[in-house]
Amino acid sequence: MQNNHKRRFPWLPSWLLCALCAVAPAEAGPAMAAGDSQLRHDVQLLADHGLLPGPVTTWPLAWGPVLEALREVDPRAPVSLPVATAVARLKQRARWETRLGELTFSAAAGVAEKPMRIRGFENTPRETVEVGGGLSWTGDVVAVALQGQVVDRVRGGTDARLDGSLIGLALGNWSLSVNTLDRWWGPGWDGSLILSNNARPMPAVAVDRIFTNPFESRWLRWLGPWDLSVAMGQLEADRAVPNALWFGMRFNFRPLPSLEIGLSRAAQWCGDDRPCDASVFADLLLGQDNIGDDSLGEDNEPGNQLAGADFRWSRTVAGLPAALYGQLIGEDEAGGLPSRFIGQFGVEASGAWQDRWSWRWFGEFAGTSCQFHESSELFNCAYNHGIYRTGYRYRGRAVGHGADNDARLFSTGLFLVDEDETQWRAVARFGKLNRGPGPDPRNTLTPLPQDIWSIDLSHRRIFRFGLLDAGIGYERTANEAQDAGGEVRVHLAWRSSY
Repeated sequence: MQNNHKRRFPWLPSWLLCALCAVAPAEAGPAMAAGDSQLRHDVQLLADHGLLPGPVTTWPLAWGPVLEALREVDPRAPVSLPVATAVARLKQRARWETRLGELTFSAAAGVAEKPMRIRGFENTPRETVEVGGGLSWTGDVVAVALQGQVVDRVRGGTDARLDGSLIGLALGNWSLSVNTLDRWWGPGWDGSLILSNNARPMPAVAVDRIFTNPFESRWLRWLGPWDLSVAMGQLEADRAVPNALWFGMRFNFRPLPSLEIGLSRAAQWCGDDRPCDASVFADLLLGQDNIGDDSLGEDNEPGNQLAGADFRWSRTVAGLPAALYGQLIGEDEAGGLPSRFIGQFGVEASGAWQDRWSWRWFGEFAGTSCQFHESSELFNCAYNHGIYRTGYRYRGRAVGHGADNDARLFSTGLFLVDEDETQWRAVARFGKLNRGPGPDPRNTLTPLPQDIWSIDLSHRRIFRFGLLDAGIGYERTANEAQDAGGEVRVHLAWRSSY
């Protein structure tokens, strides 16, 4: 058996050197961090009204295409109130976040009594106490963001973290970075089946496209504006296969102004006492990673893969922007294609209220058992693996949907945003978690089947001393053995930059 587990990213130095030599430097445009639903709402408004032609369902999202779109907005053109206020908010945010050659500082703190177990797109506290700060600087080629946090963990003890940090280079129309950033792949608002904000960000090497211009080739131009994100991350040591690697790749494009499509792959591979050389990674990329394929056995199986597609199709209904979206992710492979799908589907709409508020509503369903759409569902399949027994999870949370495996969850949410970024959010969920037979201790939410319903209300406001976000929620759970009862949760978060 090959055992290269002591060398982390052994190909990085030569690969980085080749990239630096082959591509001319460009502006190191920063990216919008995942986790701000109001910022995402504004970006989506521009996209739905044809002002932003590129794809917008891969986060972090580069500021470059958005800045280009904002410069082309004619201030004299008649636009709706939601679009006008979104443009104003984005311009104000861009002036702060895209400054070149200036050192900026940030500070943040948060407390939570019973942090949310299922985390949607919004960046709410993961732990009971979080205190942090950092500095950032963006130049023509180099971008640096150093963020540190000290937390009081939910499961006890304190911890020091570097979540949200980045060292990046702009190389032509590509950014190359080493980072610990949250990522979100897909059109869902309450979850993503393949990569979401639910788990903490893992340290990773990433390559991302900056501007989303279409291919020049007439054979590929029909794809429209496109984006590509590739990352290799390091999982934690405290798992069934210590120090395994995570690989992710997403390609999304807009062949029509009203349609965005995303293709995603993710895999766990390598790790202590597992094969992890270049040939193994090649087999992983080619999908030759199932036991029984090409004489593969448990000793040399490359890894645990997920792959699939998502879409978002927008239309105008009764004068309001509306959209249908969905995501199908295969937990297995058959005939070279994903199989044993888990699924997510949703509908959303946006508009204005009382000539002051911009709003967005969504309704969403997620089924995280394999073959979720059939009567013969497969339990203990999604996010689990025979070799990588910790599963598709990182530091106690699912990397994909926050409901973890074998859930059937319905959610609905409403966002209200004022022109000065004052925000109200409401999210309600109900369904059943871990529906498979028998105890499953790998599930991060409950070892037994559990009914759940919850409602959360949050408010965000900007003051002279920074931004405050406060929320209160109630969650009730029950299982076959007992009614676990309900609990109230609250959180208060503050952040400021200067």
